[in-house]
Amino acid sequence: AMGITGTEVAKKASDMIILDDNFLSIVKAVMWGRNVYDSIKKFLQFQLTVNVCALIIAYVGAVSDSRSPLSPVQLLWVNLIMDTFAALALATERPSIHLLERLPYGRFDSLVSDRMWTDILGQAAAQVIILLSLLFAGPQIVGPEDGNDKDTIETMIFNTFVFLQLFNEVNSRRLDTHWNIFENIFDNPLFLIIMAGTILMQSLIVEFGGEFFQCSPLNARCYFICVGLGSLAWPWGFVMKRVEFPVNKYVFRITNKSTHTTKTEAAIELREVPK
Repeated sequence: AMGITGTEVAKKASDMIILDDNFLSIVKAVMWGRNVYDSIKKFLQFQLTVNVCALIIAYVGAVSDSRSPLSPVQLLWVNLIMDTFAALALATERPSIHLLERLPYGRFDSLVSDRMWTDILGQAAAQVIILLSLLFAGPQIVGPEDGNDKDTIETMIFNTFVFLQLFNEVNSRRLDTHWNIFENIFDNPLFLIIMAGTILMQSLIVEFGGEFFQCSPLNARCYFICVGLGSLAWPWGFVMKRVEFPVNKYVFRITNKSTHTTKTEAAIELREVPK
């Protein structure tokens, strides 16, 4: 019913009232609804990747070297990137008309889709391999000049870990299989500001964090290695978009079974409602 010109009888009998009498408001509402839902999924994809990688690196480092290569203060900084900055960067993109070109999500669809699980597990696995390679083969990768200094290697692990997340944050802008992860990136200036600010803060932490952040200054060569290893998240992301693992079907079979039971029970309840 129309909110302005509609009658009170029509308003009471209708399920939806258009307050401004403009049918385009329905289109805008659907666009914004899909955009908000996609923003939540983007943030979840990014956050779960960071958590999986950080957990494995901290555990393996603690078991193999009696302490984690990532200090508690460093993890707090990573947590700030993951929870605050990433949420602002990924949740502030404006909706586009392309959101209406895809089918809507099903009512009982999993919030984390198979496409997302593929990206999460694939990116986490690649990040773990890169960071463990630095941890156990640092001198061979960096060279004897800087690789024999344990503080330098641990700082490079922290620096590479952060750059991996920054590059993967750009990957997380796309939930589909489209290869252009930079599409409309300049339409969201806050995303660019957060990325630039995070890079600046990370450089200051590495150079001047000292004992508080357990970092030692890196030379240009070590920085180049850290950024180069972090940028591998982009080509690997393109590879991940070409494959998809049915994680929800096989790994979470119990959850799916529970959902199916819920659907059946709901259908029975609907049939039992008297007319």
